[in-house]
Amino acid sequence: MSETADIVITVEKRTEAGKSAVRKLRREGKVPAVLYGADKESVAISVEAEAIQELLKQGAGTNTIFLLKLKGAAEERRAMIKDYQADPISGRFVHFDFIRVTRGQKLTVSVPVELTGDSIGVRLGGRTDFVTRELNVEVLPREMIEKIVIDITDLDVGSSVRVEDLEDRLPPSAKFLEDPNRVVLLVEAPRKVEEEVEEEEIEGEELLTSETAEPELIKKGKDEEEEAE
Repeated sequence: MSETADIVITVEKRTEAGKSAVRKLRREGKVPAVLYGADKESVAISVEAEAIQELLKQGAGTNTIFLLKLKGAAEERRAMIKDYQADPISGRFVHFDFIRVTRGQKLTVSVPVELTGDSIGVRLGGRTDFVTRELNVEVLPREMIEKIVIDITDLDVGSSVRVEDLEDRLPPSAKFLEDPNRVVLLVEAPRKVEEEVEEEEIEGEELLTSETAEPELIKKGKDEEEEAE
């Protein structure tokens, strides 16, 4: 479960809007955000960038459920990060969307996939193609999972793992919001040998061409000498 009850994120209500207000927040080390969900009105807030950075260091990352506290109020409620934006160059946070977490209400989250083990197929020269690194899951907050681990030790060349093969990794309340036939990973056959064979065939053709071309040039030269005489 990804709920960390001892993590409290304190936020403030935003009373000013516009670009100048946002720039002022960022100069103060804060990030504009919105809190919504649970059939309640959205609230414009701001949050300390440093506090969010610490939160994202948790094992579940953006799927961590924490206690959100409004500055100057006694009330706390559970919440999690629904989405966020960051500057592609500086990496600084630009905006956050927080969602209220209500007991008994399922959440939709992206769960990372992690591979473990040494595949038989790879040892035989194959290659692991990690097609899907995250899967969308619907789950109750109390059963939130941090990741889905796949042991690839027994996977031979030509083997694959699909979403339907991972159903037993989910807690009782959870389900995948993916096509059951979607490929998560596969072990491909070696390609290097095939490429080497093709290169050898090309080199052989070039050699044959050069060998047959030379006598023709010599013959042509002799004919020209005879005509000259």
